[in-house]
Amino acid sequence: MTQPSAHYDVVCIGGAMTGSSTAYFLSENPDFDGSVLVVEPDWTYDRAMTTRAQNSIREQFTNATNIELSQFGMDFLADFHANVNVEGDAPELNFRGTCYLFLADTEALYDQLAVESEDQLRMGARVEMLSPGQVADRYPYMDADVLTGARVGSMREGSFDGWALFQGLRRRAMHNGVTYVHDRVVGIDLVGDHVTAVRLESGRTVGCGVVVNSSGCRAKAVSEMVGLPLPIEPRARTSFVFDCRSAIDQVVPLTVTPTGVHFRREQHHYMCGAVPIDDAEVDPDDLDVRHDEFVDQIWPTLAHHVPRFDQIGVVASWGGQYDYNALDHNLVVGPGSVIDNFLFANGFSGHGLQQGPAVGRGLSEWIVYGEYRSIDLRPFGYGRIERNEPIIEHAVI
Repeated sequence: MTQPSAHYDVVCIGGAMTGSSTAYFLSENPDFDGSVLVVEPDWTYDRAMTTRAQNSIREQFTNATNIELSQFGMDFLADFHANVNVEGDAPELNFRGTCYLFLADTEALYDQLAVESEDQLRMGARVEMLSPGQVADRYPYMDADVLTGARVGSMREGSFDGWALFQGLRRRAMHNGVTYVHDRVVGIDLVGDHVTAVRLESGRTVGCGVVVNSSGCRAKAVSEMVGLPLPIEPRARTSFVFDCRSAIDQVVPLTVTPTGVHFRREQHHYMCGAVPIDDAEVDPDDLDVRHDEFVDQIWPTLAHHVPRFDQIGVVASWGGQYDYNALDHNLVVGPGSVIDNFLFANGFSGHGLQQGPAVGRGLSEWIVYGEYRSIDLRPFGYGRIERNEPIIEHAVI
């Protein structure tokens, strides 16, 4: 196993998507000549939410910054091979453009989707409002009679291999000289309001110039090491893959129903999930599958909107978690209060894979230049947590 040096310019606590993205963009920046350490306790990444996500990307958000974050993610995925290849070799991303389809079953919800679409169009998103008749024409497998309309995006929205995205970033970062170690941060040393070192479970103490909290659902515990409260909670999310007796020959977008149940085609099957009715904080190690969610909550909604989904069967399922920001469901990024060399990258609330590249780039800019040069992430800073001022984002799934 790699032995860490005594000091690094940047230490990322957590080496999955966010930590690896930050390390990648630092190592790609010609203005950065420092050293980077990534500390990861789960060396297989089997329990990381990066490997348990549903791996989708969209630009149909309602907050301008969230739209920008995912638009950069789309651009990064489009040039994935060039961005991450090592000596000409890169993981196969397998991006599948399917678009997102947000359904409305009341006039009020349709009007809300329409108003949001105007802001999305101004931000360069490609969206279109559909009447029930247009939904029926494009997606004849759906019961459009229960709808008042829908909003659909473009084929830039879709799904991809999240493991390949993460591994591409990680491999390129390591190739560029970033050090990864299999260990756990158990403490952070401060002198006044300045982080000076991290203490590892192995007994080593590693000095550092900047610490990035990229620890996913354990972000709150890491933040408490420097005395900063953080409203990030692990929230259980179960993914189900099901088969349908009657095949659908048309494109099946990632469809979001008014209740939050969502589904999409996954090769020859379909993937789905939902926000649990009892959406409470769970233990960070709780990755149990909530089978009752499918029977009691998801299946009735699927059959309500797609009649042929009354004859389906689950073929696979797995448990995961959201690093859920209980204040406003949006990420917290950048320096922490008076401790300006402790940086947050937490609370993605299910959007970590699609927003990870842009956040990694943003953090690298802050570390190197002391400012965000691409997307202004200051509104998503820790200050709003201290002021208890939530950011409004309506399109949280």
